[in-house]
This record gives sequence, structure tokens and C-alpha cells, in this order.
Amino acid sequence: MSKETITHEVKLQPAVIVILGVMAVGILANAFPKASPIQDAMAEVLAGSISITHSGAISCSYGC
Repeated sequence: MSKETITHEVKLQPAVIVILGVMAVGILANAFPKASPIQDAMAEVLAGSISITHSGAISCSYGC
């Protein structure tokens, strides 16, 4: 008796490969977080004070 091997190949569409690649990069980016301004601001809020520097105009368009 001879042993025969059956191989099934699954080909992914290029769009699926791109989507999986983007998801992988996002997961790696979340796994290794860098220092961000958001984390610094949250640390200031937890310490009891926060300083904000703003140059420009602020507008409210929802009935303020």
C-alpha cells in the first residue's frame, strides 16, 4: 500500500490579508504603549490639579 497525502490550500483575498495585517499592528501597538499626552493628563487629574494651555477660539453648536 502506498500512502497518499492530501493537501488543502486556502488562499486569502488580498483585502483580507490587509485587514488582518492592520489588526495585528493595532494589537501590537496596544501591547507596547508609549507615553502619550492622554496618560499625562489623567495623571494630573488624579493628582487633583490640571493645567490647560489654549490658543484659539472655542465654539458650542448644541444650544450652549
